[in-house]
Amino acid sequence: MSHTDAFDALMGDLPGDWSFVECYVALDDPMRLSEARVALARANARPMYEKGDHDFAITIANTHGRGARAGVVRSALKLLDHLGIQGRTWLGETRSQMRPAPAHRFGP
Repeated sequence: MSHTDAFDALMGDLPGDWSFVECYVALDDPMRLSEARVALARANARPMYEKGDHDFAITIANTHGRGARAGVVRSALKLLDHLGIQGRTWLGETRSQMRPAPAHRFGP
């Protein structure tokens, strides 16, 4: 299954009120890490340097906050598919019902 197909299926399973979700990408070929890093740069992917089960972590924000939009992440994963970089994509922790803090009453 391609990265884009997996991402589309996973995003379709999320509840409607999600705020942030972590997306993880693991590559089959470690020799293509540099190419993948460049392809995923638009989604602000964080490379994982320690040993673990994934090579990149991406924070996705639904409507606000610090994280890439789902469309941007999808386009970055589509670029991985276009380059023929195979691997696995899955979602981690999903945080729901987080809203921005109200504006401070005193100050600008």
